[in-house]
Amino acid sequence: MSSDCLIKLQRDDFSMDVKFTIPEKGVLGIFGDSGSGKTTLLRCLAGLEQDVQGHIEVNGEVWLDKNINLSTQQRNIAYVFQEGRLFPHMTVEKNLQYGASRCSAKSSGVDRDHLFDLLNITHLLKRYPHQLSGGEKQRVAIGRALLKKPQMLLLDEPLASLDKKRKQEILPYLEILHDELRVPMLYVSHDFDEMLRFCDYMLVMDQGLSRFSGDLHDALVSPESSLSTVENAAVVLEGSVSKQEKDFDISTVHTVNGNQFQIPGLMPIGKKVRLIVFASDVSVTNVKATESSILNIIEGRVAAVLDKKDGRVLVRINCKQDMLLSLISIKSFQLLQLAVDKKIYIQVKAVVTRGN
Repeated sequence: MSSDCLIKLQRDDFSMDVKFTIPEKGVLGIFGDSGSGKTTLLRCLAGLEQDVQGHIEVNGEVWLDKNINLSTQQRNIAYVFQEGRLFPHMTVEKNLQYGASRCSAKSSGVDRDHLFDLLNITHLLKRYPHQLSGGEKQRVAIGRALLKKPQMLLLDEPLASLDKKRKQEILPYLEILHDELRVPMLYVSHDFDEMLRFCDYMLVMDQGLSRFSGDLHDALVSPESSLSTVENAAVVLEGSVSKQEKDFDISTVHTVNGNQFQIPGLMPIGKKVRLIVFASDVSVTNVKATESSILNIIEGRVAAVLDKKDGRVLVRINCKQDMLLSLISIKSFQLLQLAVDKKIYIQVKAVVTRGN
């Protein structure tokens, strides 16, 4: 059961008017510039802001309405911040026990030992927070939050304080939780790549308003979404591994619409994979190349011209209902005589993958 939200907040220097849906399962990414209201929105959901108006309903239970405003404790949410906020005088085990002690009697959730395995924190139980790396602290913080068995998990830039190496360490654990748990998650981040890897739905905010709310795929290609621009041009495709070529260390992935991509690395047959294709890695030709170093060459038709900026054109291409984007120069656009519904071939130079 999805959860519908209408949140309004008025301050002297800031106002919010946001309408969106929280999915029953999966991750809703909240994206926007600094000051757009992302953290304030999470605080409104958590019951931490005063004078909030609107309607919040989660799994059939009304949290906020004209005559209802449940307290933070009654809403049964879990909140993970940038710093983790572990109790420094407690071991990891006692920090985790604190989360479990706040579990509602009516709550249901992931088994404790299974959660520890998912987050790979069993070997950390006897340590203190000062003995942990940044990534380890965040994994423990997430574990503590989930042991509360919340109805909703709010993640407010949980990787922002980590360096690139630590981010790469913790992202796979977040991806595992994404697939294993049925707890809806709201994820705030400034990092666009994180959003592409981790989120299923997007709420794009600007100055307290929701500019787009919907599926991640639509957010990246829809003209109504500010993410389908030259600066953020990328698409996400879902598929599964259909073939391995061990001699070349290559796996073949078929998307749900039947397009084929060859990606580096050997992955198990049948494994579900998320493909991330940046528009800058997609070139366009009128004739299919027969001798090329590029392995991924796919037939398609021009669906739309989305944006023209700084001498470049962002083109949306329909490949068997997989919508891809290509960022090319205006000169190339004119030389190829591209127009809506014209048959073309795209050449994908690189594909970023995330194994589900």
